[in-house]
Amino acid sequence: MWSKTKMEPAFKKSLIISGALHLVVAVLLFVNFNFFKNEEILVVPMPGDLSAPLNATTVDQSQFDELKERNQQKKKDEEKRKKDLEKKKQQEEREKRLEEQRLKKQEQEKKEAELAEKKAAEEKKKQAIEKEKQQKLAAEKKKKEEEKKKQQELEKKKKEKLAKEKAAKEKAAKEKAEKEKAEQEKREREAAEEMLAEQLEEEAEARRAAKAGQILTEKQRYLAMIIAKIQQNWFVDDTMRGKECRVNIRLASNGFVTSSSVLGGDRALCESAMRAIQKAGNFPMSPDPDVYDALKDLTTILRPELR
Repeated sequence: MWSKTKMEPAFKKSLIISGALHLVVAVLLFVNFNFFKNEEILVVPMPGDLSAPLNATTVDQSQFDELKERNQQKKKDEEKRKKDLEKKKQQEEREKRLEEQRLKKQEQEKKEAELAEKKAAEEKKKQAIEKEKQQKLAAEKKKKEEEKKKQQELEKKKKEKLAKEKAAKEKAAKEKAEKEKAEQEKREREAAEEMLAEQLEEEAEARRAAKAGQILTEKQRYLAMIIAKIQQNWFVDDTMRGKECRVNIRLASNGFVTSSSVLGGDRALCESAMRAIQKAGNFPMSPDPDVYDALKDLTTILRPELR
């Protein structure tokens, strides 16, 4: 047994060593809890009996430095591994984003191409419809023009036929009148030849007077017929009541109007009167040249007949 005086210094020394070792162990555990994994274990006996001798295995400084260096290298390797993983992850994410962008762009280009193709097809269809429409309109226009031309030709032929028929009738009437006149004159001459010579002068004078009266009467009759035909083709209304128009009409021997003009009167009334004259086209005309001579350059006043 150790004496009390001898144990006290030994005890103090044991406490100091134990405290120091505990501090070292605590520091090492703080640095890395795996520090002693698969390494040499430092056993520090805890004092059970303060009187028992303290035995501890001390750690060599070189071993400590080696352990520390290996631990730091592991830490660096771990950090590098994490950085590599992070870098790889970032690279994968970047490639993923690029692929997504590429696919998105490809999809967009596809949609745009489809839209452009659809638009082109619609435009082509629209142009085809418009072309067909224009062709249809052109065909309809051509058809209308042909029908109009055909109608005009028919009307022209109809007018020509009517004119020929009228001219033939007028010619026949004129020939008849001339024949009757010739026969009448022949009868008159035969009757005159039978009269005494002294009556020839009186009869000739009487014939001249009768002729003048006949011309005047025939002029009035044909003038009334001309005005009646104008009235038939004259469209008038109540605004023209009491108004008149002075006109000049020049006629051919067959009654056709060669010219017409307004000499004075109400403007609206005169315009409608001129239209009536133009619509009439031609007027009845006496086959007698003297009557025609009195009517060929006709000036008269026209008044509308309103009831």
